Amino acid sequence: MLLLPIKFEYLETDYEALLRVKVKEAKTEYYITVMNGELEKMLYGHHVITEENGVLQLGTVPDTEAGRLKCKIAESIKKLRNQ
Repeated sequence: MLLLPIKFEYLETDYEALLRVKVKEAKTEYYITVMNGELEKMLYGHHVITEENGVLQLGTVPDTEAGRLKCKIAESIKKLRNQ
């Protein structure tokens, strides 16, 4: 298990999150903890992003602010992976 800090932008404001990274056989799971209480509550129940075959899988994401937040975090994970 690995912990990684990331920065992301949401609604024109910069935020930070911690990723708990679990590498399994054919996939990597990113467990997200947002370092902002309100955003952390919003993401509750949708805090895992999976990477399989080099592609990030967001899982079922509601078409709400929680979904947009998760997409912004996924963009930051993608940038981090491409460095």
